[in-house]
Amino acid sequence: MQVTGSNSAQHILSIRLSADGFYFAILNTKAKEGSDSYTYYIYKVDESLSIAANFKQAIAQLDWLSFTYQAVHIVITTRRFTIMPLDFFEDEQAETIFYHNFHPIDNEEVVYNILRKSDQVILFGIDKALSSLIYELFPDAHLQVQATPLFEYLAIQNRQVQHRQMLCFVADHTLTIGVMEHRNLLFGNSFSCNCTSDRLYYILYCWKQLGMNQLVDELLLADNTTPAQNGAPSLQQELSRFIQQVNPLQSPTYLDLQSFIA
Repeated sequence: MQVTGSNSAQHILSIRLSADGFYFAILNTKAKEGSDSYTYYIYKVDESLSIAANFKQAIAQLDWLSFTYQAVHIVITTRRFTIMPLDFFEDEQAETIFYHNFHPIDNEEVVYNILRKSDQVILFGIDKALSSLIYELFPDAHLQVQATPLFEYLAIQNRQVQHRQMLCFVADHTLTIGVMEHRNLLFGNSFSCNCTSDRLYYILYCWKQLGMNQLVDELLLADNTTPAQNGAPSLQQELSRFIQQVNPLQSPTYLDLQSFIA
């Protein structure tokens, strides 16, 4: 990390907290153009512990987390999110609406993000212990669910085209899918799966249910999983059998952090 307590105020810190691991991106806003202005760090988690417990350990081990930053963005990876039109959203109804779609769980707080580029609201749940840790360390942190930067990224991409686009963000245990047409978010969901066959099933099922055209519409693939072994076909290869435009995205591991370091 090229950041110290004396220069941290000129940096922007972005963090993704996930059961698969923690990802940190630090952008130096004062760096000269063309220089190495940002850096990444991956923190391995203990999968037997909760995200909150792992984050507490990370705080104790990584001294640069205690520095003061120009801005801090926190991305939470969870499948417990739901989407609704901004025009129909009222703040005081957030919890009621959220629990129409999910069973309540202990020690959960319901918060939300506004998707400015598509006029939608994403409601999501976060563990209260984790939320307390975040705001104790970073009182002014900007908290988002992972789907938020992914769908905002998709809205930006969709400005340039006339066809529908499906974004698939693939991690070890989850698959997040968003579909956009003319910057209108048509679909957004996340699924639990950990093998190519299951990922292929969910993607193609959503593609078919939305009536997407396999010759015209486009699939943007951000695959963070380990490449297939023993000659087994990759997810991209399997998808290309059914969809003509399958385009892998560069730096897929940090796609959801790109909007903060760009």
